Amino acid sequence: MDNDRDHELLAHFWSLHAAVIKRDGLEERMRAGVLDEELLDRSLAAAEGVLEARATLYRHLIGKGWTPPPALVRDLAYDEIVLSETDGALHG
Repeated sequence: MDNDRDHELLAHFWSLHAAVIKRDGLEERMRAGVLDEELLDRSLAAAEGVLEARATLYRHLIGKGWTPPPALVRDLAYDEIVLSETDGALHG
């Protein structure tokens, strides 16, 4: 791998990492009993952010020649269907 490709791959990994940290923090607040509509909306958006970041990472890896296992291909297809829905937090 060359340096530019390394940076691109790392950027996708770090985006996923940041999305997971954000989602986990919001879920922890909800488990602690902090429940309001804004927090619920933010938590849903954060969960969708994890799906988007993960799908982007997998699409990047696939585009670079990685062949994922069949179960992951099915999960990725499902995630992309969920993300395409217009009633999710990210889509309004």
